Amino acid sequence: MRFLVKMESQRGEKIPIDYRRRLISLMKRVFGVREFLENPVRPYTFAVYLGKGVVFEEETISGVKFINLRISTGDPVYGLRLYNGLSSLKGKTHKIGDAEFVIKEIKLEKEGDWSKGSFKSLSPVVVEKPVFSQDSPKARYLIPMEEGFEDALLENILRRFRVIKGYEPKIEEFSFSFKYFKEEFIKHYGGHIRAFLGRFRINTDNPEVLRFVYQYGLGLRTGQGFGYLEVD
Repeated sequence: MRFLVKMESQRGEKIPIDYRRRLISLMKRVFGVREFLENPVRPYTFAVYLGKGVVFEEETISGVKFINLRISTGDPVYGLRLYNGLSSLKGKTHKIGDAEFVIKEIKLEKEGDWSKGSFKSLSPVVVEKPVFSQDSPKARYLIPMEEGFEDALLENILRRFRVIKGYEPKIEEFSFSFKYFKEEFIKHYGGHIRAFLGRFRINTDNPEVLRFVYQYGLGLRTGQGFGYLEVD
C-alpha cells in the first residue's frame, strides 16, 4: 500500500535540516503518542520531496513551499489506519520547526513491478555493520563497494524481516549490484547518519525478500524516513 501526502505553505518557508523527526511526529498524531512509543515496530517507510528551488544551508533548508510525503507499507491493516488517520487531518496544519504546512491532499499510489529487483532510492539507504566498536558514521555504517557491505545489507534486511513478519525467510542466493550511488551524511536527532542514494539491482532466490524491501524499505531506520524504494 502506497500513498502520497501533499503539504503546502503560504510562502517559501525555512525548515530545520533535521526535518524527518518532525514528520515522525505527524505519525504520532495519527496513532497517539502512547501507542506509538509502546509499539517500537514501524512497519512502513517514507520519503520526502521538497522541490528543486530549495536552498540547503548548514542547519536549515529555505524556500520550502511544499512537502510531498510518500509512504509505503506491506501491512494493509496498518496502512489503512495510517491513511485514514492522515485523511482526517486534511485541511489542518502541521509544524515543521517554526514553519506551518497545511495538509492538502492524501491519495493512493499504485505499486510497481518489484519482481525484477531493479530499484532506485527516493530516500537515503542506511546499512549498519552488525558489530561496530565506535559510533562515528564512518565506523558504524557501510556504503556500496566497502568490505562487508553486502553481508551487512542482508543482515539488516533479515533483522527487520524477523521483527515485522515474525519469521525468517529462506534465502540461499543474495547479491547487490549498483548502477551508480552517492554517499550522504544526514543530520538526524542531533547526530549524523551515513547512507547512500542510487540505482541498483538486488538478486535473490526468494521473491518475498524483494517484495519486503520494496514495501517496507531497504536497510535500517526505514520508519524514520530512510530506505524508500521505487521500481527503476
